[in-house]
Amino acid sequence: MRNLLLLPAFLFTLGSLAQNNVVTYAGGAGNEVFNDVVQISDGRILVVGAADDLSWVDGNVPQFTLTATGIANGLGTNKVPFVLVLDSSAQTLLSVHHLPANTAEDLRFIKLTNPPGAPTGDIYLSGTTEDANNGGYFIGKLDNNFVNGDPSGFAWVINVKCAAGEYPKIYQPWDVGGDGKVVYGFGDSHSYNWSAFYRNDADGEPDVVPHWRIHWPIGGGAEHRGEAATFAGGIGGLDYSGIVLKRDASRCELRSPTATEYNAWLPDGNGGTKKGTWPLDILYDAECLPGGTGNTTDGPGYTGYSGSATFTHGPQSVCIDRRTNAMYIGFNTKSVLPGGLPDFEPAVMAMDADGALLWWSRLYHEVTPQGDTVNSSPDQYIDALAIDYSQPPASGMLVVNARCHGNNVENLWEGNTIAANPGAGGFQNQFTGTNGNIHISWLGKLKLNDGTLMHSTYVAEYGEGTGSLGAPLADPNLDGWPDPNGGWPNVNTTYLGKNNLKVTADGSVLALGKGRRTITTSNAYQKMVKPANGGLSTWNDFVRVYTPDLSNLKYSSLLVGQWDTLTQAGGDNVKLLGSFKTKSGVIVVGRHTASGAEMPVSAVPAWGTSTFNNGRAVFAYLRATNLFDANDDPVDISTAILTPVRSAPFTIAPNPARNETWVILPDGATGTLFLRDASGRLLMTQAVNGRSQLDLSAVKPRTYVVTWQGADGEQRSVPLMVL
Repeated sequence: MRNLLLLPAFLFTLGSLAQNNVVTYAGGAGNEVFNDVVQISDGRILVVGAADDLSWVDGNVPQFTLTATGIANGLGTNKVPFVLVLDSSAQTLLSVHHLPANTAEDLRFIKLTNPPGAPTGDIYLSGTTEDANNGGYFIGKLDNNFVNGDPSGFAWVINVKCAAGEYPKIYQPWDVGGDGKVVYGFGDSHSYNWSAFYRNDADGEPDVVPHWRIHWPIGGGAEHRGEAATFAGGIGGLDYSGIVLKRDASRCELRSPTATEYNAWLPDGNGGTKKGTWPLDILYDAECLPGGTGNTTDGPGYTGYSGSATFTHGPQSVCIDRRTNAMYIGFNTKSVLPGGLPDFEPAVMAMDADGALLWWSRLYHEVTPQGDTVNSSPDQYIDALAIDYSQPPASGMLVVNARCHGNNVENLWEGNTIAANPGAGGFQNQFTGTNGNIHISWLGKLKLNDGTLMHSTYVAEYGEGTGSLGAPLADPNLDGWPDPNGGWPNVNTTYLGKNNLKVTADGSVLALGKGRRTITTSNAYQKMVKPANGGLSTWNDFVRVYTPDLSNLKYSSLLVGQWDTLTQAGGDNVKLLGSFKTKSGVIVVGRHTASGAEMPVSAVPAWGTSTFNNGRAVFAYLRATNLFDANDDPVDISTAILTPVRSAPFTIAPNPARNETWVILPDGATGTLFLRDASGRLLMTQAVNGRSQLDLSAVKPRTYVVTWQGADGEQRSVPLMVL
């Protein structure tokens, strides 16, 4: 629970704010995009993105340039990456912090070193880069975290080289631990060059991971293949380590180094078994000792799979537990089925903070509980990983977002056949219908300590015009939609956002997706037409919150242009890219594609706009009664402004502030400022002319009221929080 400071009622209008959705476009005609969003522990909201320019930002909003030395973007397109700072109501744009134009193509992800609900730690950003030598993406650590003070730039940056159009560039697979160390994916995927995971320390320097297998010595020289402790010069003689996702007969990555490990029979996490201590043993006919002689890459493995002609595997996701710094890594490998057809096999690996393997999961059976050895012919991918922090590490769970292309008897584990949880049932237990050439998604919860599956559900929205629908769901919040576990309806391609999975304080799962006839809840901001009511669907992006056991929906809403239900025209034009759960709802951000119809807007703030022009950014703060949970609130005190921005009498920025802030009056007005505490006691009087600095160094951290008395004698007030 958070401790909220109770203040006089005139300071806040939280009751009214809790009832309103804020849904807005933002920008001018400069191809603006919002990519990710977080709320920091003083309540302010940070949104990262990019634009052609910042001319759409009101001139009274302070703008600050972040230094960004070292980012490789030599082939850039002159974009301006930025961080917007909003108050906790999302009604006030407090400031904009931006990189110089052409420093990077965007800011894509924002991540914090603290676990959810803890005071904001260090802030790390990543962004897309285009460069002939080191293009791909960058990761950087800001030199301050906005709560303790505004950042002036990056303390350091890492340039991550990636092949265009391949997994590392698309997914930007990286995460940061509570110790500030960063694990990231590099290179290409299912190709012929180089693919790897590396780790850098909290100072941005390459790190040695003792139990990883490949290490590079200080000063250069040949790779050391084996555990770091076996290097002749000792661990102190090593510079950095990697997991090399590349098939060869010397590094032997992710293969068992001994016959005992290769031949080990282990539980698969859901009642079946698997052979091999490491996830790539499935492709090969023997063990492989790193740096040893006599190794081969010959197959097939025990289920009949062999490796493909391409050399590299596919790094897709990384997640680090901020409490233990254990690493969870998701990837897939290109394989060949016994009959010669190509396939892709997924794996999730858990490693401790020193890189020792804890467990791995295939997410489907290799040997069923009945003892049958099987193949899973659909292609499978790991699209996102997230830690469920609602329980301590010993009993906590990892949330996995996987995806399959096609279907067969053996596929990603069904929601109602879970060996460790016989009474479980997913909201959508399995693939249904006859559509084969489609991509559908899957969510599962696995125990952090051993990978045992506890809950799962498919995420596959209905196909347009499907029959064989189930009976209406009884839960009123499910709005009469047909039960996906009844009948045998055709489903259609459904993607969830790559590396965009969040878990709330109670273990509920927040996901962004793209589907066709998407099931929406009765509390949705924007609903899909139900099959029984007539009307055609459209491709749409949606935001959804699942219950902790993945058996039901708390919230599911579209955000899309309001399409014509007779012709389907006007939709498929909003792309949701980032999300965050607050105590009263969910925040989602993205962009409009500059085509089709406008999405419905609501409570548009002064920094937003109700229409799109070219590719404008999208911001939505969606609230619902059943989403309220005070434990999702990182706020010690609200930073919401008293009045909506459209009627706010003047601007204070930054707010919250430390040591100093700026008061900005409309149209260069003049007058007198009065600073009072919550009891009304006058603490300061100061003349103001248009834009003036307010010295706060002598006041204590708490909430105050700033009153401006204009030349007409009228007084207007805005709350100010001093940190």
